[in-house]
Amino acid sequence: MGRRLLPAAVVVASLTLALACTSPTLPLPPPAAPTVSAVQNDVVHLASVEGVQPNALVLVVNQNPDVPRNKRVSGTIADERGSWELDVYGRTGDALDVSQEFDATRSPPVTVYVR
Repeated sequence: MGRRLLPAAVVVASLTLALACTSPTLPLPPPAAPTVSAVQNDVVHLASVEGVQPNALVLVVNQNPDVPRNKRVSGTIADERGSWELDVYGRTGDALDVSQEFDATRSPPVTVYVR
């Protein structure tokens, strides 16, 4: 009787392993909201300490449709601690969507406003 159970146990173990390998990865969380400080001439400085996955690509999109398209998107790569800073185009009232990408996964954005 024990010999009959062995092949069934191998099949169950194989299926369990196969399903575990195809299970989805955890979603990438949105980045921590960066600090926003105005620099000059419609340039805003964003900074975050350990706010994203280490070495993640950080994308910033200005949602103001009046901003020229070539100035609406900016990006940088976080350091090995997940810290980053970036100067972006922005005016008072503009909504800036900040997201991160890591291992081909993009997080939902966090929105910060230029004040």
